[in-house]
Amino acid sequence: MEIDEYRRMAAAERSHWWYAATRALLETVLAPHLGGEPRILDAGCGTGAAGGFLTRHGTVVGADVEPLALAFYREARPGAPVVTADLARLPLRTGSFDAALCVTVLYHRRVSDPAAVVRELARVLRPGGVLCLLEPAVPRLRRAHDRVTHTARRFAREDLRSLLVGAALTPLRVTGAYGFLLPPAYVKASLERGSAASDLEPTPPLVAALLSRIAAVERRWLVRHDLPIGLSWLALAVKDRPGERADPSRGARL
Repeated sequence: MEIDEYRRMAAAERSHWWYAATRALLETVLAPHLGGEPRILDAGCGTGAAGGFLTRHGTVVGADVEPLALAFYREARPGAPVVTADLARLPLRTGSFDAALCVTVLYHRRVSDPAAVVRELARVLRPGGVLCLLEPAVPRLRRAHDRVTHTARRFAREDLRSLLVGAALTPLRVTGAYGFLLPPAYVKASLERGSAASDLEPTPPLVAALLSRIAAVERRWLVRHDLPIGLSWLALAVKDRPGERADPSRGARL
């Protein structure tokens, strides 16, 4: 990712509608699985813009390969435990986390083997622990923002499902998210062919308010239903306990 994009992320964390909507969506999906005082890994935490809500639910450890991102993370959360690490080789004990969140990481060109990252995230989960992923969808939909964020891949639904199953995780759900953004994204992709620009530039207040409201409506739908497509895929999976296979229907309706 471009260094300036990290600065934009840190600046936009509290004000940009997408981050607010994404935190609300992730909390809606993940919180029901965070009982007690869980230990949670924010994998590829970046500046903390997406996973900042996790501190309301347990002890959070942020992990990222980019020191600048972790500097912004610590600046916003003094004293927060962080680890500088390649997610494919985490310096963390096996089975040491109750949950892991990984938001828009596997798509990146720095990640040469997404399957290795998912296996490593599965390794650090305790049996019965949950993993939540959010990744860009629609492989052919490359836009100017993808070039700024160094996107190497966008995923089909079965791509994510296969990554989870290959790591001995049972998918509870893999649903589309931000489906309402698909039409404008296709228009932007056709207009921005070959260019590079961030989606984190300030959004006009009226537009931001409208998009926030639509995202809230979609979020209410996703509490009980999946979407067959979206600008992103949201996946939730559980690590099987020894000798036990999780029921995929658990959590399919939250």
